[in-house]
Amino acid sequence: MKRLLNLGLLLIIVLTFFSCKNQTGSDVTIGFLIHSTTSSRWQMDISYVEERAAEVGATIILKDAGGDENMQLAQANELLEMGVDALIVVAANQNTAAGIVREAHDYNVPVIAYDRLIKNSDLDYLVSFEYERVGELMVEYVADNVENGNCVILWGDASDANAVFVKKGHENAMNLLKKNNIKTVYKTFIEDWTYENAYHQMNTILDFYPEKIDAVIACNDPLGIGASDALREHGYKPGEVIITGQDATLEFVHSMLDGGITMSVGKPIKELAYGAIDLVVKIVKEEETSSFDKTVNNGRKDVPAKLFSPYIIDETNFEKILIEGDVFTRDQVFIDN
Repeated sequence: MKRLLNLGLLLIIVLTFFSCKNQTGSDVTIGFLIHSTTSSRWQMDISYVEERAAEVGATIILKDAGGDENMQLAQANELLEMGVDALIVVAANQNTAAGIVREAHDYNVPVIAYDRLIKNSDLDYLVSFEYERVGELMVEYVADNVENGNCVILWGDASDANAVFVKKGHENAMNLLKKNNIKTVYKTFIEDWTYENAYHQMNTILDFYPEKIDAVIACNDPLGIGASDALREHGYKPGEVIITGQDATLEFVHSMLDGGITMSVGKPIKELAYGAIDLVVKIVKEEETSSFDKTVNNGRKDVPAKLFSPYIIDETNFEKILIEGDVFTRDQVFIDN
């Protein structure tokens, strides 16, 4: 009996050892500050961040600022006083979030900017996407599908560095539009990247511009859907106008299947979320972070960055990427079937 008890105790010790070994972040607490959780895009990020944290055994404390930069700073201070090991930040305001970095460094806590660069700060790391390439893909898609037409460009919020990067990507590829005799008749930034603002702006454009619109380069899915709804209200038929988007949300898929947005630039959000959690664990464990082989200048320093590559999603490949890739279920996509 004693021998059996000893063997049982040994087995428990071995199992506990391997369990702890697999939970590489078991003693890591991460504060995740997000600007807002209202968009389905950011709901995906939260889900993947929490999923990866659970896999490695790290603790995630989520704080939603509701778009309020002052609230986000207060939430950062709250987390720092709680003793988090690192902050992952989706900045409510990229220009003022430097205050979060300063406060965190007073506590010797590293800050990882998640998808949105924090400007003019001693930021530790950035995990994001190749946003110039996002812009290039949008222009390339329009050039491949339109000839001798008129185009409207709806950029994101002018205060968002990502909107500026996408705009630069458009400019990099603009010769493709000229080569196909595609004339840009109007271009503007859309405040807060919202459906409502894009919808109203597109209605205004259509009210005052008499010629046919053949393409809308909209810089995310809400902008594209807003433009699509405005076009329909002005008599355009489903699928008549090539419309781009970004993020490949479920709303994009439903719009595409209904003849709204034509394509969306997909981004590997799961890889971004997993990469952010894995980075924090490596930092806390003082392990090598050599995969951060690029830099992005934030106005004060060249920030070590890991940038993930985007890709086009449209009716030709959305099932393979989004359904077979387990992003959405078939029932979520084909809600009317």
